[in-house]
Amino acid sequence: MKKNTCEEPISVWSDTTTPLKFDNLKREIKTEVLIIGGGLAGVLCAYMLGQAGVDYVLAEADTVCSGITKNTTAKITSQHGLIYHKLIRQFGTEKAALYLHSNQEALEKYVQLCEGIDCDFEKKDAYVYSRDSKQELLDELDALQKLNFPADLAEELPLPFPTAGAVRFPDQAQFHPLKFVRAIAGDLNIYEHTRVRELAGCEARTDTGIIRAEKIIVATHFPFINKHGSYFLKMYQHRSYVTALENAPDLNGMYVDQAQDGMSFRNYNGLLLLGGGGHRTGKTGGNWQELNRFAAQYYPKAAQRCRWATQDCMTLD
Repeated sequence: MKKNTCEEPISVWSDTTTPLKFDNLKREIKTEVLIIGGGLAGVLCAYMLGQAGVDYVLAEADTVCSGITKNTTAKITSQHGLIYHKLIRQFGTEKAALYLHSNQEALEKYVQLCEGIDCDFEKKDAYVYSRDSKQELLDELDALQKLNFPADLAEELPLPFPTAGAVRFPDQAQFHPLKFVRAIAGDLNIYEHTRVRELAGCEARTDTGIIRAEKIIVATHFPFINKHGSYFLKMYQHRSYVTALENAPDLNGMYVDQAQDGMSFRNYNGLLLLGGGGHRTGKTGGNWQELNRFAAQYYPKAAQRCRWATQDCMTLD
C-alpha cells in the first residue's frame, strides 16, 4: 500500500459532503415530542413524525450526524453476523422471524426514502463469510430456510484470502449517509449545540433553554441519563477502524467476517472500504496499523484516501 494521503482521520462521507447548520435553542418552548440526539436514528424519528403531522423538536448536543453516523460503513442490511440460528435457539422461530422481518421492512423503507434522492443508494448483496468453518454457515442457512428467507451459500468469493464460503443475503443495500441526511433534514425542526443537561419529568433543561414535551425519545448513542437502571455501567464500547483505498478491486457486494476480529469490505465510488482492527475501548487492538498491514500484503498497489474510526455500544448479553 502506498503512503497515507489522509493525515487526520476523516470519513469518506465527511470528505464528500457539506453539513447542514441549525441554530441552538435560546428560549423556552413546548412540543408534543422531544427527540434527544441528532444522529441518523434521531433524524429519522424527526422526519417520520413530521410526515405524520406530529409536533416535535430535535435537540442535538453537537452538530447533526457528527458522531457515529458520519463514521459508519453505511451498509443497510438484515444480516448482522451469523445470528439467526442463535436467535432461533434462544428465542424460538417466531421471534427470530419477527427480528428478520422487521429489519427487512426497514430496508424496504430505505428503498422508498432514497427514491429521487442523490445519496449514492445501491442495491448490493451482503455476505457473512467464515475463514475456516463451513458448518457454521450451513447451520445459519438451515435457520434461514426455517424463516423462509432466500439466503444461499456462496463458495467462490472475490476476497484475497481463502474462506470456507459465505452466507449471501440478496438485495440488501448501501448508501452515502450524510448525503441522505442532508436531503431529508433541511426543513426539520432541529436545534444544534443544544445539550440536554437534565430531565425533570417531561421537562428538558439545556444550557440556554428549556423544552417541555408530552413525550421524549432518547436517541443518543450512549445513555446520557445516569440515574435509572445505571445502564451506562452495563455497556461497553467496541471501537473499529476503516480505511478507504484507491486502486483496489471492486468486490461488488458487502462482506463481513463472522469472527469479531475479522475484516469487512465494501466499495464506494471507486474506493474499497476496508474495516477491522477492532477492540474494546481502553484495551489494545489492531487499530489502523492492522488495516495498513493487511492492505500492504493483499493490495500492494493501493493508496489510502481516507481513514476513520467508530464505536458500537455492546450490552452485557
